[in-house]
Amino acid sequence: MAAELVHGTTNIVDTDGVFEIVRDRLRRLITEHPSQIPVYTEGGRWHFDSDSWAPVWTGGFLAGMIWAVAQHTNDSWWRDQAEKYTLLLEPHKLDTGTHDLGFLFTPSWGRWHSIDPTRRSRDVLVQAGRTLAGGFNTRGKYLKTGVDGGSTVIDIMMNIDIIYEAADLCEDDELANVATQHALTSRRYLVRGDSSTAHEGWFDAGTGEFLRTATHQGYRADSCWVRGHAWAMYGYGAAYKRARDERFLQTAIECADLYIERTGDALIPPNDWDDPHPEFPYEASAASVAASAMLQLAEILGPEGAVYVSYGSRILAKLCTPEFLTTPGDGWEGLIKRATYHRGNGLGVQESTMWGDYYFVEALERYRRLGSGGVG
Repeated sequence: MAAELVHGTTNIVDTDGVFEIVRDRLRRLITEHPSQIPVYTEGGRWHFDSDSWAPVWTGGFLAGMIWAVAQHTNDSWWRDQAEKYTLLLEPHKLDTGTHDLGFLFTPSWGRWHSIDPTRRSRDVLVQAGRTLAGGFNTRGKYLKTGVDGGSTVIDIMMNIDIIYEAADLCEDDELANVATQHALTSRRYLVRGDSSTAHEGWFDAGTGEFLRTATHQGYRADSCWVRGHAWAMYGYGAAYKRARDERFLQTAIECADLYIERTGDALIPPNDWDDPHPEFPYEASAASVAASAMLQLAEILGPEGAVYVSYGSRILAKLCTPEFLTTPGDGWEGLIKRATYHRGNGLGVQESTMWGDYYFVEALERYRRLGSGGVG
C-alpha cells in the first residue's frame, strides 16, 4: 500500500490510505502496551524505560493521534481510547517541573474541549495554562525551562498556546500577556537577523539580563538546529492566530522561507543545517513539524499562502514514501522513520518519535482541510 500513497507527479497524498497505517500502528501500541507512553523507538520498537533527560512530555502526542483517528473514523472505540489516554495526563496540570505543558495538554485536553467542551475540560486547560505561566520571569520576560531558572528554549514557543487557551477560557488578559511577552523575548533573542534560530537562551535570572545562546541538540550555539527552527515556524504561526500580532506572523513567514531556502528540493532536513559533516542526511521529525507549520501558514494566509500549501504538501508527500513511512509487515512500530530525538545523548537516533508521528498526523489533517489545493 505505502508505495501507492503518493500518486503521480503532483504529490497528491492518499490520506485515507495513510490513516489506515496510522490506525494499525496506534491500535498495536495501545493494545500491546496499554496505558504506557513511549518517547522514541529503538530498532523500530517503542522504548518504554523512563526518559531521564526530559521525563513525561510526550503523552499529549499519543492522545492527540488517538483523537485524530477517533474524528477520522467516528468510531466509539477510538473515542473511548482518546478519553482514556487524555485522562491519564490530568495530574500534570499542576506539574511545575516541566516547560512542556502545552505539548501535554493542547493535543489532548485541547482537542477534547474543542470537540465536546465541558466545565471539567475548561478547568483542566485553565489550570495547565496557569501552571506554565507560573514559570514566567518578570524581569527577563521569558518562561523558564526545567533546566534552570535562567534558561529558555525555542521549544517553549510550541507550549505557549496552552497559556493563550487558558486566558481565552477564563477571560484573563494578563495571562495572555505572559504568552505574548515570552514570544516577543524569544523573537528578540532566539530568532536571528537572518531568520535562523538559536536553541537556548540564557539570562541572569535575578536581573533578567540576556547573557548568551546555547544548544542541547544542535551542532553548536550559533548554528541552526532544524527541529528547533520548525518549532519557531509553527509556534509563531500559532501565536499569531491567538494574539493577532503581525510581528508573529512575519516571524513565522520568515522562518518558513528560510526552511524552504535551506532545505530546497530535499524537503527533509538534517539535524542541523550548519553541521558541515552531518552523520545522517535526514531528521524526519523536524520535517513533520515543518509540514504542519507550512500548512498552518497556508490556513492563515488563504490565497496568499499558495507557496506554503505547495511546499508543505511536498514535505508530507515525501514523508509518505516507503523511505520514511512504515509499511505493513515491516515490523516497525512507529509511523515516521529516520527521525532523531537527541543525537548528543544518543537517544532515538534515526528512529521514530512521538512528536514526529503526531505532527505528521496533524499535517495530514490540515492537508485534508485544505482540500489538497495548490499541490505541486
